Amino acid sequence: MFQIMSLPNPVLAASFDLEQLTSDLVASISASPRGALNVALQQALAHTVETKVNAQLSVLLEGIGDAFYSLDEHWRFSYINRAAETYFDLPRQTMLHKVIWDMFPKSEGTDLRRRYEEVFLFGTSVSFEAEAVGRPGRHLEFHVFPYNGGIGVSFRDWTERRRAEEELRTSEARLSALANNAPACMFYQTNHSPEYHARRVLYVSRTCERLTGVPAEEAQANPDLLYSLVLPEHRDRMLARRLESLRDITECQEEFEIRHARTGETRWHRIIATPRHLEGGGIVWDGIQIDITDHKRSEERLRLLINELNHRVKNTLATVQSLASQSFRGLKTGSLQDQPGLHAIFEARLFALARGHDLLTRENWEGASLGEIVTQAFALIATWPTTAAGSGSTGRICAWRRPWHSACQWPCTNCAPTQSSTALWALPTAESISPGRPSKPWPDSVS
Repeated sequence: MFQIMSLPNPVLAASFDLEQLTSDLVASISASPRGALNVALQQALAHTVETKVNAQLSVLLEGIGDAFYSLDEHWRFSYINRAAETYFDLPRQTMLHKVIWDMFPKSEGTDLRRRYEEVFLFGTSVSFEAEAVGRPGRHLEFHVFPYNGGIGVSFRDWTERRRAEEELRTSEARLSALANNAPACMFYQTNHSPEYHARRVLYVSRTCERLTGVPAEEAQANPDLLYSLVLPEHRDRMLARRLESLRDITECQEEFEIRHARTGETRWHRIIATPRHLEGGGIVWDGIQIDITDHKRSEERLRLLINELNHRVKNTLATVQSLASQSFRGLKTGSLQDQPGLHAIFEARLFALARGHDLLTRENWEGASLGEIVTQAFALIATWPTTAAGSGSTGRICAWRRPWHSACQWPCTNCAPTQSSTALWALPTAESISPGRPSKPWPDSVS
């Protein structure tokens, strides 16, 4: 049978007077016969030491911060400290010398009870986490060990800490999923020496492999691996910019070319990184690296389009200038009565030019057949009123006149394939289409 040691209440132990113990010891010795003197002395000394040790142990158990209670070999509470009393929300006097399983009947068949019994039977200490009996949703951290013939139990409620840890894990998982699934960028965190030479990769998202061809694990194990993929002509500029950012603790943005480790393709990347001081005195860089190759190509295409647009606008303006010059070149020598006719000629030529542009626009400016251009131009002529050539006119084109010859021949002989639209201004006009002779001859040359 295990020896039972019942610890006194800490309040009573703390108030125990050593002088009273000494008086009791002297009285016990005086009242004892000489033969029993040694036995009485030993018992008194043992009782004194035990009382002193128990008092000091009570102070220790009250001050450890964790809740603590002890159970004897009959599973009865033999000691309960103030933290355990607060947790159970019961006066310790109502629990002392009561069987724990009677106090908490819901513990029958629980993992907690099984572990208690294992410690009692095998005499081995264990530490584990379990849900509190009788208090659903509360999680405790237990340390159970053999103690004075029974077991001692130290525990703390870590429910709030567990919730915080779970929330932190959930948040980290969410951020990690966001970083690992970003389509064209990767997130990273690095630590550098004050001189920005030795560095350590603290974190890099899994999209690193997609952007650079280097798995995240390899990039984290070898901090210089990603930097070695940057084309040499960008490295000095990048280092100077980083040192400047480190000196001022400001955001750093860089664009550079990098060679993909697997495909060998040269890609454009942009880095946006910000240094920050740690509490321990170090510096950490939080950054994002983005593949901007498509953006760079779009910029180049836009630049080419702007240049092409500028070129075409200049050509169109030059064409309009030529149309105006051709249409009004006889104005100085002609009479004012010719002005309406000249305006009609100029307007018709502009309409023909516009139709050519519309046709090329429909074809994405990749070219159009000459037949379509001529058809579009003569479709405009067919809509002119017959009164322009006199009453009863059939509006036929005079094949014997130069306008038909010029309209068909000039674009073929004087224009490159991509200049078809600019040749439309030479097509027939109202004054050159009539059943009779026109009032003004078709020009023999164009300029």
